[in-house]
Amino acid sequence: LVGVYRARRDACLEALANDFPEGASWTQPAGGFYVWVTVPGMDTRALLPEAVERRVAYVPGTAFYPDDSGTDRLRLAFCYPPEDAIREGVRRLGALLRERVAA
Repeated sequence: LVGVYRARRDACLEALANDFPEGASWTQPAGGFYVWVTVPGMDTRALLPEAVERRVAYVPGTAFYPDDSGTDRLRLAFCYPPEDAIREGVRRLGALLRERVAA
């Protein structure tokens, strides 16, 4: 399974590099099932309903901070969906984020 998860991680990282707005950054996980993304100036908790309308889900960073910080962060899971679905989900989320950056 290591090869399967590595391929899914790599698909996620490649899609982030291709589709996320300039200024976004993310972790390069050496293990686990998640990529942590930082999108400066975004409120990822407020943006989640719009992402779900586009059939993309993530966990807002605020879920992991006791003081409600982490609003500009989100956690993406890559363990379950196949590579094509990961790429499509990141593309949809990236398009939403780029729309908000442009607005």
